[in-house]
Amino acid sequence: MISFIITIFKFSLSGALGVLINFLITFILKDKLNLHKYVSNTTGLSIALFVNFLCNKYWTYGNYNTIISNEIIRFIIVIIISAILNHLIVYYFNSVKNIRFYYSKIIAVIVLFIWNFIMHTYFTFN
Repeated sequence: MISFIITIFKFSLSGALGVLINFLITFILKDKLNLHKYVSNTTGLSIALFVNFLCNKYWTYGNYNTIISNEIIRFIIVIIISAILNHLIVYYFNSVKNIRFYYSKIIAVIVLFIWNFIMHTYFTFN
């Protein structure tokens, strides 16, 4: 039980770093460079997910011995689904429910945290 709690804690810290990177890159691209909001969102999310992969592989799960190519394939499957879910959630709350863009991203982050933890724990790094 203690190791599970430590895993969730490490996953959360890695996720927090990812959220920071995601929002920072999205903000710079969308609000400073005036790129389309979904291009900015995809770029920020993709870079953050790559950083999360490295943090989770080596720090959260301490997975040094497995063949990285298998994990990358599983990781890519999870992030493609994550990106689709992210866009659907952001679109729904921003465009349908008229919630501000960054608040919509926060909702997506919360939902995707749960999805990503389950998928990376039992699929990507298992």
